[in-house]
Amino acid sequence: MLGQASFLCGLVSAVLGVTPLAKDEPKVTWPKPSVLASTTSGHATLAAATDKRQEATTAIACDHAEFGLAPYVWKRTGAGRTARAEATMPGAYFKAVFRDSKTVGLIVDGTANNGCPVSSMPVVEFCVDDGPIKIVALARTTEIYAIPLGDHLETTAQHRLDVCFRAADLTQNRWSASTSHLRIAGLVLDHGGSLLPCPRCPKRAIGFGDSITEGVGVDGLFTSWQSLGVNNARAAWFPIVCAALDCEYGQLGSGGQAMVRPIELPPLPKTWDRYDATTSRLANGLLLPEPDYIFCCMGTNDFDPRTRLPLDITAEYTQWLIAMRKACPHAQVFCVVPPLGWHRAEVKAAVAARNKADDAKVHLIDTAPLQDGFRASGASRLAYDGVHPTVYGNALLGALIAVETQEILDTN
Repeated sequence: MLGQASFLCGLVSAVLGVTPLAKDEPKVTWPKPSVLASTTSGHATLAAATDKRQEATTAIACDHAEFGLAPYVWKRTGAGRTARAEATMPGAYFKAVFRDSKTVGLIVDGTANNGCPVSSMPVVEFCVDDGPIKIVALARTTEIYAIPLGDHLETTAQHRLDVCFRAADLTQNRWSASTSHLRIAGLVLDHGGSLLPCPRCPKRAIGFGDSITEGVGVDGLFTSWQSLGVNNARAAWFPIVCAALDCEYGQLGSGGQAMVRPIELPPLPKTWDRYDATTSRLANGLLLPEPDYIFCCMGTNDFDPRTRLPLDITAEYTQWLIAMRKACPHAQVFCVVPPLGWHRAEVKAAVAARNKADDAKVHLIDTAPLQDGFRASGASRLAYDGVHPTVYGNALLGALIAVETQEILDTN
């Protein structure tokens, strides 16, 4: 059984301590990664196209075996120098362990962001060797370029890099265009630098949700999709749950999405099995590798915008659970009641329907103990706007869900 007190202490250190990238931060000058020459080792030499005096660097393509991409969220294309990994929604992450390099940088394919306004450019956060988290917004389009992430590193030591897609603008046609996506090509290290085996968690999870799961309004009052500083996918409830369950995870939360109501995105039953509007996430009808756990926290956006009355989500939720079971025959599925408590009866009914159909691995997670901390309008104890949890609100929500989940797993 999970020790709730020690777990809550761990949550505090897990979600606090973000340091923005200062304007006077020392910059590393990287050669423009315009030429990637493939080698048989899966590495590529990055030619210095603009500075002949600079030593050659080594580019590690994102399809390298030790490039630790999060499961389920990165659409992968190409191979070697043409390899790309593209994330539609914030929360996608990767991690890597490297050595023999004083510097490390992220190679970004900025052509994905063509036409994106400066205020809407994707935001990433990163840390090296478990140091302070730093935040940087992408700033270039139409080209492939490198963002410096670390320098003055000890060459002979092993170093760990963690990168997370922190925030993005929903209004840039998130589902149908790449304008606000994060598309990466790999890492750039000093010449001779290499990746080492990257430690990975033993379990896998995938989580679906709306702007609450996206981490909207975690660090302050959300007012606009062009003011992304308050959004923080890493501090949302789902990564906290996955840390408690020791999981690698795919975080698929997006504002503008519901279970039955089409908004900026189609309803979840029409998107869960796709990376974007054009690309399937499934292989022969299966989600591979099969996740150990599936979480869904949907329903907050399921209301009639004219009358503000709730829409019945029971049938669609039940059908979605049936579809998920076909794609994931053995996974434990956890249906989370939204923090406001909306659609509790329908979520409960969908779970009951699946249990009655002999699917005993579908479970209800009720967030009722925290419901008083949220409200439909106006600030509350756990949300700046009453709806989107603060860092503290997400910590409590994540702890509650993790404890209820562990109790279910222990029982079964």
